[in-house]
Amino acid sequence: MLGEQIRNIRKSRDFTLKALAEQTGLSIGYISQIERNLTDPSLSTLRKISAALDVPTYLFMGEAEADNTLTIRKNQVITLSQPHSNIRYHLLTPMPSAEFVPQSLIIGFELEAHAKDGERPVIHPSEEIIMVQSGELDVIIGTERIHLMEGDSTLIRSNLPHIVENTTDKQMTGISVFTPAIWFPSIRRTEQNG
Repeated sequence: MLGEQIRNIRKSRDFTLKALAEQTGLSIGYISQIERNLTDPSLSTLRKISAALDVPTYLFMGEAEADNTLTIRKNQVITLSQPHSNIRYHLLTPMPSAEFVPQSLIIGFELEAHAKDGERPVIHPSEEIIMVQSGELDVIIGTERIHLMEGDSTLIRSNLPHIVENTTDKQMTGISVFTPAIWFPSIRRTEQNG
C-alpha cells in the first residue's frame, strides 16, 4: 500500500516524520495519516514527498511490483496515475529486482488537453529522449520551447530544468527514454523564474 511504501522509504533514508514535514512543508499529522493509509495524497503532495525522499514520483503512483521477467506483455504494462491527474504513465521497462536493475527506463505517457506534467520544471541526472506518438507536445527546456508533432522527438540533456505541456484540445501520447534509468535518482522540481 502507498502509505507503507512511503514509510518504508522514509525509514530507509533515516528520515523522521518531523524531518520529512520540514522538507515538504506538510504537517507531521498529515504525513502520518498518509503513512497509515487514512488519507489519499494529491499528486502535488506526492511530488513533495518524492522530492524530499529522493525517489521518482511515479514509484508512488501504482502497485508496481518487481519480478524476474524481462519481457512485458501488453496486458502486463503497469499504469501509474493519481485521481484527478492530467497525466498517466506506463512502465515499459521491467522494474528492478534483486537479480537485475535495467540501465535504461522507457515510460509511455498520456497527457490530457491543455495540461502540463507538473506545476514546476523537473531536473534529473539522466538524459531523456521524448517522442510524440500522437498529438502535439511542447517541451520547455529552460527558456527554450520546442514544439513536437506526431513522430518528432527531442533529447533533453541531463540536469536541465524542463517541463512538458499539451496546449491543444486533444490528448497526446508519447514515450520517454531515460539513460541511465531513474529508479532512485536525484530528481526534483525546480523553482520557476519570473
